Amino acid sequence: MKTNPNDISRRDFIQGLGALGLAGSFLGAPFSGRLGELYSGSSSRSGLHPKPLPERSPGSLDNHVIVIGAGLAGLAAAWELQEAGHEVTLLEAKPRPGGRVRTLREPFADDLYAEAGAMAFSSEAYTQANRYIDELGLERVDWEQPELPALYYIRGERFTAGPDEQVDWPYDLDEEEQELGPRGLWQRYFLETLPQEVTELQAWDEPPLRELDELSLAEYLREQGASQGFMDLIAETFFGRRINRTSTLSIALLQSGLSPRGAPFALHGGNDRLPFGMAQRLGQNVHYGVAVTDIRDTGSGVEVRAERGPRAESYEADRAVCAVPLGVLKALEITPRMPQRKQQAVSEMPYVEATRTFMQVKRAFWYDEGVTGAAFIDLPLGDINRHPSDDAAGPNERSILESYFFDEAAAEYAALPEDELLEHILEHMEKLHPGFQEHFEGAVVKAWGEDPYAQGHASWPRPGDMTSHLRPLQEPHGHIHFAGEHTSVLRNTMEGALRSGIRAAREIDEAAAAGG
Repeated sequence: MKTNPNDISRRDFIQGLGALGLAGSFLGAPFSGRLGELYSGSSSRSGLHPKPLPERSPGSLDNHVIVIGAGLAGLAAAWELQEAGHEVTLLEAKPRPGGRVRTLREPFADDLYAEAGAMAFSSEAYTQANRYIDELGLERVDWEQPELPALYYIRGERFTAGPDEQVDWPYDLDEEEQELGPRGLWQRYFLETLPQEVTELQAWDEPPLRELDELSLAEYLREQGASQGFMDLIAETFFGRRINRTSTLSIALLQSGLSPRGAPFALHGGNDRLPFGMAQRLGQNVHYGVAVTDIRDTGSGVEVRAERGPRAESYEADRAVCAVPLGVLKALEITPRMPQRKQQAVSEMPYVEATRTFMQVKRAFWYDEGVTGAAFIDLPLGDINRHPSDDAAGPNERSILESYFFDEAAAEYAALPEDELLEHILEHMEKLHPGFQEHFEGAVVKAWGEDPYAQGHASWPRPGDMTSHLRPLQEPHGHIHFAGEHTSVLRNTMEGALRSGIRAAREIDEAAAAGG
């Protein structure tokens, strides 16, 4: 009853949902078997790789567009529209671009930094992100992990496992399941059981894919014969209680759309180099510190009202792109009122929260024990990650470890005073890494649920939510168009956000070309 820990290497974890913005998932194991063959040599089967807009001479369409929100979705929309010759005004409430792509450089020492938002790109699957990265000449850096035994703390047991060691999983798994390990079991019960049509992302709301949206991930895995031991493993260590409230279709599309191809990478100096570079390209068309309050479709165009500090401002244009998170969208006054099904989609599409605490230590003391700083755990610490991802840090170098709380736990801990949160985290970090408090130098907390311009971490569809709400979230409302990761089948990803912005820009360009 043994399994090789190589079955779930940290790199495989990062190639999964961890790389897409959720740390600590093993769902990114490369595809093999039937699905692997389907993906081999193909990076455009899905049909969801939007082409750049047709290039037009400046002013040829006499079209002015206001883009609201300078996250990746808004930046992509503004970039493509401007490149196509449209006049663009981009309004952002914060004094910086990027939205939920956020690199923290303060208060860390020794040029350390941490990613408080999206953590990694994919070398092949992130087709649009790579296009912008190449256009801006940004430097890619590989994820670096020290070649040390993995560290685990599961069901009260703390143990390590090197590449050639065997380890018993402390779950009720039979001999064959122990041999397969988590990655092999995920392959058996999920990846190899999905319908062949899952490779065609544009068919997400057609049979047989739409039926996947009716089932929670837990229900689907049970139907495929998954044991309770395996269900407990992924529920306690990876998905938490969300396994019962996650659309199978949503997970399947993420797996088919992004995870199978390419290696994870980050950007040299921080992932926010991408939104900052895009915003710089847009130049003076970007206006910071402008909080939009009202959007009105006048019948022939749009009027946008906003606040810049204590001063009220208004803007007029032919069309608008609203690229703000759902929590922010709910607070906007939109006239005329959106159709009922769109209002319902905005109101009901779930968001999850994330509370991320980044702790600087004076040296990477875990080398003394010969283990990695990151760990696979079920302690009340969330996920444990190391930053920056492109620097493994030597034993005598400063480093950053992150405690990443997700969902209900994130909201619970975000509500605590920061000193109480840190006290809780340090107490349990001492169990995971004895001596941690001796090396601890300080921390910074980012609670996305407390951010007024994010109001949550990302959209997370429940069973039925995609087929009920995704189309209404995407649809224009008169001269107002919508973008954001919550409007993409690749939700909760940088690539999904970028593609959604391109989609909205294409809608506007086509309408303008048609004289609309």
